[in-house]
Amino acid sequence: MAKRFRFKLEAVYQLRRRERDAQRRKVAEAVRALIAAERRVESLTDSLRATVSAGRNMQSSVSLDVGFLRSQRFHQSWLHGAILESNAEVTRHEKKLDAQREALGRANARCKSIEKLKERRWRRYCREVKREENALFDEIAVQRFQIAHAADQAPHAVEAIIA
Repeated sequence: MAKRFRFKLEAVYQLRRRERDAQRRKVAEAVRALIAAERRVESLTDSLRATVSAGRNMQSSVSLDVGFLRSQRFHQSWLHGAILESNAEVTRHEKKLDAQREALGRANARCKSIEKLKERRWRRYCREVKREENALFDEIAVQRFQIAHAADQAPHAVEAIIA
């Protein structure tokens, strides 16, 4: 009877799967950081729109508060700078995400190659087991044929062969 299937590179396969999973976590982390940076840009842009709108409403009113307008202009310029910094941060996160995805692709390829090797070895093992089973069944069939043939030749000889 054939021994159980054992993949000799199972430890390597497990290691590559762990590397792939770690790389997946890194990609997910990079995606979260990118989304957070994009949300920050959206928030700053919304704040800038609100500030500009409030400034327009203030300028259309009858009395002007120059101090308020100055502070509002300063706040608008600060928001512009923050938006530029955040856009640069988004670009950095996108580059990091691209690099992480590339590394994930390599990790997937390495893991997939071991998986294919394991699958080929499993199929080879199944063919060997099937061949052994067929040889065993052939041997049983030959023995049954010999017994049946002997029974036709000598009816009393069958009892001796079976015993």
